[in-house]
Amino acid sequence: MTESTAEMQRAAVIDCGTNMFTVLIAEGRGGDWERKHVLRQPVFIGKGGFQNRSIRSDRFARGLDVLRTFYQALRNYNVQNVQVIGTSALRDANNGVAFADEIRRQFGWEMQIIGGEEEADWIFRGVAQTLTDELDRVLIMDIGGGSVEFVVAQRVASGQWQSRAALSLNAGVARLEEFGKPTDPLGATGVERYSAFLDNIMEPLEAVLAEHQPTALVGSSGSFDTFAEAVNGAHADVPYLQRRDLESIDRQALQRLHRQLLTEPYEQRLKIPGMAPARAKMIPLSSMLLMHVLRIMEASATVYRSPFAMREGLMDAVWQHLCNGPND
Repeated sequence: MTESTAEMQRAAVIDCGTNMFTVLIAEGRGGDWERKHVLRQPVFIGKGGFQNRSIRSDRFARGLDVLRTFYQALRNYNVQNVQVIGTSALRDANNGVAFADEIRRQFGWEMQIIGGEEEADWIFRGVAQTLTDELDRVLIMDIGGGSVEFVVAQRVASGQWQSRAALSLNAGVARLEEFGKPTDPLGATGVERYSAFLDNIMEPLEAVLAEHQPTALVGSSGSFDTFAEAVNGAHADVPYLQRRDLESIDRQALQRLHRQLLTEPYEQRLKIPGMAPARAKMIPLSSMLLMHVLRIMEASATVYRSPFAMREGLMDAVWQHLCNGPND
């Protein structure tokens, strides 16, 4: 059977992140797939639970409510192949397994709670699909709620991209908010309160950067979508699901945006182009993390936003399994 006559198939990946739950639905024939639908819902499943390593009952219930919405959406799209992943807050929580058990009981899905290095690997596999030949050695950065992942990726002679180093650091924005209790607006004083912590936790990254010296930083979706739209404006001519290209973000413009995010309160930040309400509260912390990383990179390093992330890396693996079977 040729690809043109192959049966249309659908699959879904659900990313149960610390702040956001996201479902990606893809469809295609043969070995090729394309994104058809992305639905994000704020859950903040780690809220108030980092210190005692537990998911609070209200967050537990909120997570299941959102997954119930996803379950109905997948039924409407007639999606049978579903991969569910849990990340930082769920891997830290004593009742993370109980949450996975409840997902199995209510929806019949098996959720994998993955470690930080595996999370970084899936992020790399997603973002690598968007990297171009103009780049040679990049630092991929994914800002999550519970953790921040970094991958140094290098283009090799074959033209393929390989992961050279990967880190997962417990410096996600929800974790920083819970332990640091920042003011609103954050201000320069608020940033200073985090500086010693960031200097310490980023030491492994400094060593990686010194060894590999990437020439560009590529941000993985999420907060970087907000940064890109705030700096460059929205691209209404290209629907979100059709975006596969990297987007350059000017470093000086990022610096100006950073100063704006530090000085404006929540209500003003909501008016920034591209600012989703669910991101407006913690986006100053995301910007603080980005600025910290850029300070320890080369001044000439360029910055890009990739529209792909962990979910696209997982989807590619799910799709290959779907098309080739478990033994290929």
